[in-house]
Amino acid sequence: MLIASLDSTAVTASAAICEINGGKLGTYSVFTVKNKLTHSEILLPLLENALKQYGATIKDVDLFAVSAGPGSFTGVRIGAATVKGLAFAENKPCVGVSPLEAMAKTVGRGYVCPVMDARRDQFYTALFKDGVRITEDSALSVEEIKNQLKDLPEVTICGDGRDKFLSLCAEEGNLFPASDAMTDQNAVSVALCGFELFEKGLAVNPESLQPIYLRMPQAERERLEREKSSDS
Repeated sequence: MLIASLDSTAVTASAAICEINGGKLGTYSVFTVKNKLTHSEILLPLLENALKQYGATIKDVDLFAVSAGPGSFTGVRIGAATVKGLAFAENKPCVGVSPLEAMAKTVGRGYVCPVMDARRDQFYTALFKDGVRITEDSALSVEEIKNQLKDLPEVTICGDGRDKFLSLCAEEGNLFPASDAMTDQNAVSVALCGFELFEKGLAVNPESLQPIYLRMPQAERERLEREKSSDS
């Protein structure tokens, strides 16, 4: 199966074309960028480069996978909209993947706790062991995450919130940073997670693909606060 996968849920943007058979990753092409360009500018060119280097066209793709959230509201929306458009145009199924689960798959063995900066003194996070999910994706405070991890042996911390989170946990002796190569989003891991969802019958048509925010976008929160103030 040939899978096109995208991740734009944080500062890093990543696109990949992956051949996956029987759950095993075969040949692939991946392009990952971390710069000042917006995801709306760079995401499709990354995918086009991945297709070109792989030697495939968009019509060869069997499944589209995207990190559907949580993460940056704008990035999540751009990634989901891009995959919905591509899958609709090619009449192919798609799957939405948790970027936290994809990052845990990149790290691999042991306890892994991805953390993404959710602002407002919170992190998007979940806990995994050997790639198997232990907790659901949540937006938690530093103290709440520390309480979840305090009784565990060595835990690897990855994600764009890695450094910020660890700076707030200097006294915790069981938390260790993932390497830089493993801490950012990687579309290859998104493809692997997407394949697992496909095998479980969880692929959807493009119209049914929905971004996962966990929290209300800031603009919506501000609108509700204004309405509440005007009513009081």
